[in-house]
Amino acid sequence: MSLSCLEPPSWFILILAAILLPSLVEADEFRLLPSIAQTLQYNDNIFLSPDQHARDFISNTTGGIELFDATEKLNLDVTGQLTQNLYQHNTGLNSTDGLGSGSIHYSVNPQLALSATCSYSRAAQPDQVLLTTGLVLNGVTVDTAMYHAQADYSLTEKTAASLSYDHGTINYQGLSLDDLAYDTGTLSFTRDLSGYLPQAKGMLNMAYTQYSLTGVQVNNYEATTGFSYSLQEKWSIQMAAGLRRTDSSFETLVPTGFFFGPFFFLTGFTEQTQTSAGWGGVGQATISYKGEVTNASFAASRDVAPAAGQNGTVERTSFTLSANRRFSYDFSGFLDAGYFINKSSGGQFSLAPVDFETLNLSPRIRYEFGREGSGGSQSGRDMYVEASYTFTRLEDKIGQTTAYRNLFMVRFFAQHAVLE
Repeated sequence: MSLSCLEPPSWFILILAAILLPSLVEADEFRLLPSIAQTLQYNDNIFLSPDQHARDFISNTTGGIELFDATEKLNLDVTGQLTQNLYQHNTGLNSTDGLGSGSIHYSVNPQLALSATCSYSRAAQPDQVLLTTGLVLNGVTVDTAMYHAQADYSLTEKTAASLSYDHGTINYQGLSLDDLAYDTGTLSFTRDLSGYLPQAKGMLNMAYTQYSLTGVQVNNYEATTGFSYSLQEKWSIQMAAGLRRTDSSFETLVPTGFFFGPFFFLTGFTEQTQTSAGWGGVGQATISYKGEVTNASFAASRDVAPAAGQNGTVERTSFTLSANRRFSYDFSGFLDAGYFINKSSGGQFSLAPVDFETLNLSPRIRYEFGREGSGGSQSGRDMYVEASYTFTRLEDKIGQTTAYRNLFMVRFFAQHAVLE
């Protein structure tokens, strides 16, 4: 991917970094961290097909860089990476994927804080969103851009408010899939409840989201209330539940001008707008444990979300588990699991009905070595070697088919801070 391929979010990140670079010498903490990773995979069902399994060995080479700057009032984090994907046999799937992201947080005063994030990615791998949505994209390059802006304000010593806005676009290249755009506004309140229960907070959230694609518009209104609670500095729980109202409109073609006689004739079509409205429940719950050698987090959620490659949105129910344990100073084990239910009746959240259930299960083991203290989003050590196995089961309830995939992977990662 050349610089000419970069979308506005990537240029914004570069310009933002250039503006702030002169102040880096005054930073309380500064890090410029390039990295490289080499991954070798064996995938026995690349497209997660229930019938014909495309198998292959895949090489992924990733080069990345992270710039982090923290002062008393300002935090800046900018990352970018390119990945070259090479297939031994299915060379038509070879691609170069790119990712750029940036975030900035500024404390105006003790009461007010402003933050913004943006990201842009180009990806062409069939399983690019499988682990986060449970859905598969076959043979399509996807450009995704996301923007987020937020203001946090302390109303009183115990009450705080947050106002945020999100905008995102998902653009499909080369297939007859409709591009999707969404806008979300969220107003949240938190209240310190430590007078009633130590380390407890109450929450109230209200949000509106509009999803738009060709011939389809989905308006989703939500209100949830919940709480967060910490116990003995190891256990924490956060729960929120509420209601949603979803209004959808779909442009459809209806046949007109029938003529009955010796022969049957259809003289034309007319465009009509089909609408639907409905109520439902939404919510999320997270239970986390943070110990000296073991960390774990289990999350469950239910909400309306974009459905990659399905020309619309779905009601997504997800259950995810992430756990890790340090066996020694160098060795660690990880377990990631996810179960996703993506469902929509035709004319409800999408044009055509959608009903998929996906299970992902991935144990990993990692050996870390090299210098300690570089930090970064990948690892606290400079190098590691990791081996993993991922099992996937994808069930299409409408097509009444089930597909399985086994993915074996070995990964080497190295990073080194050149300025800090």
